[in-house]
Amino acid sequence: MSTTGEQNTKADASGARVKFTVVVATYNYAQLLSDALRSLAAQTLQDFELLIVDDGSTDHTEAVVSEYSSRFGNLAYFKKAHTGLADTRNVGVQKAQGTHIAFLDADDFWSPEYLEVVRAKFESSPQAELMFSNGFRILANGLIQQPVFPSGLPPLCGTVQSVGELFSVCNHYLPSGMVFLKSLYEKVGVFDTRFSHGDDVHWVIRAAMDGAFCIRIDRKLLLYRYHGGNMTNNPIAFLQTWLTIYEERLRASRLGPECERWARSFARDYVLRLLGICSPSEGRSLLARSIEALGGDFILRCAYLSTYLGSTYALRPLKWVKRLAEKRHAATQRIDLTAPPEIIFQGL
Repeated sequence: MSTTGEQNTKADASGARVKFTVVVATYNYAQLLSDALRSLAAQTLQDFELLIVDDGSTDHTEAVVSEYSSRFGNLAYFKKAHTGLADTRNVGVQKAQGTHIAFLDADDFWSPEYLEVVRAKFESSPQAELMFSNGFRILANGLIQQPVFPSGLPPLCGTVQSVGELFSVCNHYLPSGMVFLKSLYEKVGVFDTRFSHGDDVHWVIRAAMDGAFCIRIDRKLLLYRYHGGNMTNNPIAFLQTWLTIYEERLRASRLGPECERWARSFARDYVLRLLGICSPSEGRSLLARSIEALGGDFILRCAYLSTYLGSTYALRPLKWVKRLAEKRHAATQRIDLTAPPEIIFQGL
């Protein structure tokens, strides 16, 4: 059994090993980037490297970075050709000097305590490799929507051992709430540039299936802002990514047949929901790809035939009814996004 002195020495050593690199990937987000940088400048833990990777912006992003550069002791700005979010993330991680990589998307906010809380968790759990923090989804006007983690989510502290744990991870996190060891990235590999959307989900599933030690932090430490132009908000493109994940990772996994069944069910439900926002030709294309990936599916085949009868148009009123119901039951709390970060997160 370790003595108290030995335990303190180990804790100190663990703390010394936690050196954050914050990677901010941005593309034509100058009007939003300043808010993300304000939340970084307000961090109670200031000992971090900040890398801003500009994916070929044509707006005044560089001027915004220059305006904030004096507020950070270790900031580097890289501008590259426009190649997409996955490649932009890879550039940031590969240039990072830190031991732990934290993503902050250019349109999101962190609580001032974000890095301090995450570091404390890594120090108390030195075996941890991948960590997820809770927060809120908000509208551009500051109206709070739902938490990132739904209520009743089981705790997560360890390697993923069940299908339920796997899908509770990949369905309930945001990149701006994800921190991982650079050594884990070197083991798992790069974010896959084949995908214009969902590359982060693909990477997280690979990490979890490879045995990464995962921890979920339930504190509300971030805000994910919906503003209509979110780079990651393309459900049709995400379906294509999910079908590839199914084919390459989940159809035959170490978690057994239940994983394949869950992944099939998710794909089926997802494509059926998309029919309400598609034209008949788009719907047929999505259904054909899904049927091919899933190796045939009776429900999807029936849906495919129904697109010739205008089913996609018939589903649109149902989508409108759903949106009205969601608005009626949505939270009414609003926050002032122009306020200092320490004020924004008070009471959340």
